[in-house]
Amino acid sequence: MLGPEDVQRHAEMLGNRAKKNHRALARKMEAKSIGAYRIYDRDIPEVRAVVDFYEGHLVVGEYAREQTAVVPGYVDALSDGVAKAMGIPREQVHSREKWARTKAETGGTRVEVREYGMIFEVVIDEDPETGLGADHRETRQRVRAEAAGKRFLNLYGTTGTFTVAAAMGGALSSDTVDLSGKYLARARKNLVLNAVDRPEHWTLRADARKFLAEAKTRRRSWELAVLDAPSFLPASPSGEADEMDLARDHRALLAETLAVLVPGAVLYFSTHHQRFVPDFAGLRLKSSEEITAQTVPEDFRNKTVHRCWRMAV
Repeated sequence: MLGPEDVQRHAEMLGNRAKKNHRALARKMEAKSIGAYRIYDRDIPEVRAVVDFYEGHLVVGEYAREQTAVVPGYVDALSDGVAKAMGIPREQVHSREKWARTKAETGGTRVEVREYGMIFEVVIDEDPETGLGADHRETRQRVRAEAAGKRFLNLYGTTGTFTVAAAMGGALSSDTVDLSGKYLARARKNLVLNAVDRPEHWTLRADARKFLAEAKTRRRSWELAVLDAPSFLPASPSGEADEMDLARDHRALLAETLAVLVPGAVLYFSTHHQRFVPDFAGLRLKSSEEITAQTVPEDFRNKTVHRCWRMAV
């Protein structure tokens, strides 16, 4: 078990490295109007943490491990070290492990974040995730560049960041599908923040696979789509959604998605599953190219934080 001196040393190492990395990144990110980026990602083997920057707020988290799980207040101590080294008020440095208690006390901290001329609202301390996957910053730019005049489909769309990118790129219409009404409300907020909250951009509370089955029956179709699926979703007690295990179900899920895309359409398929083994054999595709190396941003030391494919129908 780590002692107090070890914890203090880890906090100081993390704080100093986060400060150094931020100095190297800040001017470059500001020149691109990017307000959310990663300033530390397991850089030091002893300190298996991540530190994300959100317009002056920092979120400190840790890759779980036995050595620190039994140390009370370990992530809080890391947060203290980062705040001290970077000269940031402690209330603006958030410990990810405390999100459940903070949610009950405050309802979370809301911050508007810039990204390549877009604005997204992140909510810190309310959930383990803030609602903005900064690792997909470049993927959103690809979607934006291909969206003009197209009908766009966003499956497992959560807070609608890909939808905003498509709308800003001139998408003719969009459908954002997610089972969480809370996330869809935030998707609408993101559309409002970017002045693209128009009637042709729909948000639909539904299970993605049930939505796809109905869309096929109704002969609905799209020319551009994003399938950024979770690794696992349990069956909902209400029966709204069946269990979905991406490792097991991704081929069927892809086939169902491709069935509603027109010839010439493009699908971006992505996963954060760290042990994902793709099986695309026999799918209705003209081409499939893994573009992970182009979509993981430079500030992410973990170059497999996600995997991403561009699929042409």
